[in-house]
Amino acid sequence: MIFPYFIPPSLAFIAAIVEKGMQPNVKRAVYRLVVLSAVVVYCCVYLNGSDWPNYEMFFEKITWYNWIKESRDLGFELGFSLCMLLLKVIGFNFMIALIIMKSFSLITISHFFYKFSLSKYAYGDARNIFLLLFIFYITNGMYLYVETIIRFSIALAIVIKSFKYLFIHKFILFLLLVLLASLFHRTALVVVPLYFIRSIKLSSIWLFVLVAVLYIFFTPQMLLIVFKFINGYGNNIFIAKLVAYLELTIRLRQINPLAIGNIVHFLFFILILLFRKKLEHISKYGKQFFAATMIFFVVYFITLYMGPVSRIRLFYNFFFIIALAELFSMTSINRGVIFLITAIFWICGMYLSIERNFCFKHYTNYITATIEGKADLTLHEKFSIYRSWSVE
Repeated sequence: MIFPYFIPPSLAFIAAIVEKGMQPNVKRAVYRLVVLSAVVVYCCVYLNGSDWPNYEMFFEKITWYNWIKESRDLGFELGFSLCMLLLKVIGFNFMIALIIMKSFSLITISHFFYKFSLSKYAYGDARNIFLLLFIFYITNGMYLYVETIIRFSIALAIVIKSFKYLFIHKFILFLLLVLLASLFHRTALVVVPLYFIRSIKLSSIWLFVLVAVLYIFFTPQMLLIVFKFINGYGNNIFIAKLVAYLELTIRLRQINPLAIGNIVHFLFFILILLFRKKLEHISKYGKQFFAATMIFFVVYFITLYMGPVSRIRLFYNFFFIIALAELFSMTSINRGVIFLITAIFWICGMYLSIERNFCFKHYTNYITATIEGKADLTLHEKFSIYRSWSVE
């Protein structure tokens, strides 16, 4: 049963259509309902996803005496490990602790979109909070919360919280939040340079050439040669991981630059370039917003074949979602038609991602499992059910 996955984006989609006539108190109530549905459906999944067994074994093992050693052995950041330990000491079991951490991330990111939609810097359809939530939930919700990449999800929420200080130019507060995020996932540090990029001087033509070159010529084989060459001058663990990811991509033939998702992202990139002047002059932060969106596309096409490393693009995905929502208001074609076509594309993409991944197909929820008396399964029992899905 995969129907529950579509409940949050469906509610957001319906609300986005009727949002214009909503009173502020009604909008707030509907917003809370949509977010609550996402928390229940995505954050409360029980056996779905692929990373939770490792986290549960870690959760069961850690104590005040060994948590630092266990963290280092598994490569977990200390902030995340301490958070897990504190939740365990308080008395929460693993699933409740996981739900709390997921909910923190989802609610924090959703609330940031909500606050932005009400700000004076939002333009056109970016003022429609439900459209922003629809795009976020249907493109990232399952990957962040059902797949259970919990360390990254928490780091992402903290990084997005830091963007408030990015735009009002309060570097210390911005940096402190990014450093806090890096205690949950060290890749959060990739957003630090963003503070110093206020605009992009390159013309739209050169930006197009740059991204087109990355898209066409940065193949896994070429990247493998580059990173092997770099790794030859020192055994860097991060570079070694990239080499392993690229070798796996080549061996499994997971190479399709013409996949529909890549093509659509490139078309979105072209559209944003076409409306560059309007986007840059929407507000006093327009140029910085456009620059961050361009960084998203550069990171997207550079990391196209880098496996889990490609998730770092999500740190910049906030800007892409906002720019995309604003584009709906700028196109001369009927925006309702464009919105509908885009929504259908995302829904189909979400459906295909579920069908291709065995751990998504049999939806399970901790709340319903608790009601049915099935929430106290041992790790061995849960893992046996999980493995049976892969056999099917």
